[in-house]
Amino acid sequence: MKCILSLLLFVLFIASCSNKDDGIDCSLFDPAFPELNIRITDEAGNNLIENGTIDPDSITVTGDFSGAGFRYIPAIDYVSPDAEIRAFDHTLSLYIPRESEFQYTINLKDYEAINIDFTATFTKIPCDLSYYIPSEAFYDNEKLELQEISPLQFLVIIGL
Repeated sequence: MKCILSLLLFVLFIASCSNKDDGIDCSLFDPAFPELNIRITDEAGNNLIENGTIDPDSITVTGDFSGAGFRYIPAIDYVSPDAEIRAFDHTLSLYIPRESEFQYTINLKDYEAINIDFTATFTKIPCDLSYYIPSEAFYDNEKLELQEISPLQFLVIIGL
């Protein structure tokens, strides 16, 4: 009887460890999600937040969806000067909504509002998770370059 009970418990244990996600244990799965950053520059390409022309505390951001928001990314002092992540110094990190098309409006003191239209692609990943990856960005009816600095980390440069 003990042997049968032990065998039954072993089978239940093995069955509970399996899943439908290509052998991934979803309780341990820690996926990377896309990030979208905006750098605001002048005509010469100078970062206007970095040089003090724009105060990041005076920036407000709205979207045509609920939950629009941003985070200011200051310079990361402890990172090597040539590290890829330095591309995000003095940028605005924007939330990517679960929509295929969305618009952000960036309001800056002493400047006209910046309206950026985005198109995003739906992506499904293991463990019944999904997200949208930005695929295009437009400002003043001009297509912007959407740079993928590292996997799932995007940068858009807006020239004023």
